[in-house]
Amino acid sequence: MVFYECMMTAKNTAHYNMLTALMKEISLKIVNNGGIVRSVQNHGIRQLPHRFKSKYADREGNRYYEKGRFISVFYDANPNVMRQVEGILNLDEQILRTTHLRATNKFMDVNNMRENKNLYVGKILEEEEASDK
Repeated sequence: MVFYECMMTAKNTAHYNMLTALMKEISLKIVNNGGIVRSVQNHGIRQLPHRFKSKYADREGNRYYEKGRFISVFYDANPNVMRQVEGILNLDEQILRTTHLRATNKFMDVNNMRENKNLYVGKILEEEEASDK
């Protein structure tokens, strides 16, 4: 399984219950396919770097947004599940932008057994060489 970070920008006018239902749907998709949801973080409403255009105009006729709600989801899953999550987010009209990143963590360094890539194994080998002398 791969550790992913999904950063999404939702409309600032999106209702809290709709976003909660979307996060539950994503989490359920991940867990049902053997993944693990590590955290869901709401970063709040922030000013966007430039105007974002939504796919469709909302009830008031707004199509361009200068503020947005930023949400992050950290999860472990296989690449097929990640594509399914992207599909769910692309179909939702409350989401303006999404970005999936392959996140890094300390466990990736520890699990790597190559001596030149793993800092911890390298340190242990250096200590063993120093103690042998």
